Amino acid sequence: SDGMDYLEAIMQYVKDEHKDKKKAPLPNDDEWELVPCDPRTTPRQLNGFDCGVFTCMFIDFLSKDCPLDSLGQERITQCRERIALSILNGTAFV
Repeated sequence: SDGMDYLEAIMQYVKDEHKDKKKAPLPNDDEWELVPCDPRTTPRQLNGFDCGVFTCMFIDFLSKDCPLDSLGQERITQCRERIALSILNGTAFV
């Protein structure tokens, strides 16, 4: 599958969280593009606990037009550290 069911669920979660936290609908949600993935070339997590890191990194890579081939389970520790560092430095996108 191309993962569209998952993408639509994540998008609904983002909308629900925005409405809950900001007390308003997510602005410009019609401008978001859900990008399906090719299961033959899309990196996959190999365990049951790195899904959040993979989700954050996919969003980061896709938003910067970076190729997904440099993302994979073998680099997940580096990705986790990058996320933590951006939060500590105050450079994380909020």
